[in-house]
Amino acid sequence: MRLNVNQFAPSFSTKDVFGNQTDLQKLRNHKIYLTFERNVGCPVCNLRTHELLKHANFFKSRGITVLMVYESGEEMMKAYLGENNYPFHFIADPQNKLYHLYGVERSVLKVINGLFNGLLSKVLAGNKLFAKPMRQDGHLDRIPAEFVIDPYGKILVAHYGKFVGDHLPLDVLMKSF
Repeated sequence: MRLNVNQFAPSFSTKDVFGNQTDLQKLRNHKIYLTFERNVGCPVCNLRTHELLKHANFFKSRGITVLMVYESGEEMMKAYLGENNYPFHFIADPQNKLYHLYGVERSVLKVINGLFNGLLSKVLAGNKLFAKPMRQDGHLDRIPAEFVIDPYGKILVAHYGKFVGDHLPLDVLMKSF
């Protein structure tokens, strides 16, 4: 079931891939950007991750906690992230518990729709950004979703992708805070 604007974000508590506790209840009083990507081998998701990392100072300067959820297992995610230090929380959810909690869908039709909406150019651009080759270990028909959550736990923006690669434009995302 999809979530809507002005609804309270469902709480969850988990650890990110570096062992840091991530508890949505404890993040009250923080602005949160919660994004559900596909898997670490997805070139389109890799492109988006790099786009967001370029704007890490924006998120930090505004006190925004960034939570990035992937279907990949912890080992694959650690291989993807390497030894780098990141300003975001990367969360492995191979059992799709958080995906289900937030109503993040799977759709073959939306994957096909992506082909008519710039998917191939994003795949090529994202492939160039991989530090090393990665295999996909999630559902190929997973569609991304993004949420902006206010300090009180209310959803300000609920964006469910219309196709693979349909993310909130960065300017729209940044204006949401």
